[in-house]
Amino acid sequence: MLLALMSILAIYLFIDPELPSQTNEVIAEITSKNTPELIEGDTGYINSGATKIWYELKNKSTNTRGTVLLINGFTEPSTFWNQYLIKNIIDSGYQVIRFDNRDVGFSDWTDAENPNHTYTMEDMVNDAMAVLDQNGISKAHLVGYSMGGYIAQRIAIEYPNRVLSLTSLSSTGDFGDNHPEYNWTPPAIIKLGIRNALLGDDKSLLKLYFKILSGMNGNDTYTMELKLLGEQVLYEQQNRRGFNKDAGRHQGFAIKNAKSNYSELDKIKIATLVVHGKKDPILSFELAKKYSEKIEKSKQIWIDEAGHLLTNDYIEQFREEFIKMLAESQQ
Repeated sequence: MLLALMSILAIYLFIDPELPSQTNEVIAEITSKNTPELIEGDTGYINSGATKIWYELKNKSTNTRGTVLLINGFTEPSTFWNQYLIKNIIDSGYQVIRFDNRDVGFSDWTDAENPNHTYTMEDMVNDAMAVLDQNGISKAHLVGYSMGGYIAQRIAIEYPNRVLSLTSLSSTGDFGDNHPEYNWTPPAIIKLGIRNALLGDDKSLLKLYFKILSGMNGNDTYTMELKLLGEQVLYEQQNRRGFNKDAGRHQGFAIKNAKSNYSELDKIKIATLVVHGKKDPILSFELAKKYSEKIEKSKQIWIDEAGHLLTNDYIEQFREEFIKMLAESQQ
């Protein structure tokens, strides 16, 4: 009886749930060759209090038009930033800094065994400011995605003289505001997570991430670049430190205890671009409308069929307006 139950469980675990189209073909392609290099700029560490933060500076030059600081979302390493967006910024004459938030990538990982080793959104704001300070950058354009958009808003509120422009992508001004809860652990993801824990191979890891990302994308209209996403996942796993299983819990604590920005958004007086997909299943479109209306100089771009992910199609919808804002906000 026990053997039969174990056999049934094994069959269940190793039958794929519904995955994005071309998943198997893409996995076969990217696992058959070396992962391309994703870090080509100048890299280093800065100290944010007692925490070391890793960063990359791309297109470093004294002749650039300015600096764009990229602040990433929940548990995502800096290598997950969309390359098409970065290329457009650099081609427009700017240098780009991206960094690993604490608990991901090459930045310090918090001691998981010590319950007192928690941190706040304010700590993550300080991390971003330390990256600017220790690179000698007095003013920058901020681009924040998801959780990073909230952090960028806080920087613009607290350090108005340091920010040239603000771009907030797929984000919110208040994590505690009422919005539909996204189910991060539907049965298919639990199943793929167990399989990945058992096998620990590249194929099971990629299937797990593709399923998570397809849920975040929300629909198939704005196609995910599976090959590029898969290469980012494998690069992080093979060339860096892999994925911190405690990052979600720690950053989730910071999010849960984050203050609302709503009452302070009127302090933001710089040019601001708020971009959000109307089909976003993570942070609802209604939240973006709500916080953007509280920022005096905000321009909104709503993308009808887009979900939460920064796909190339998503970026194309705001690219021209974004580059124009950077140029007009330069000092």
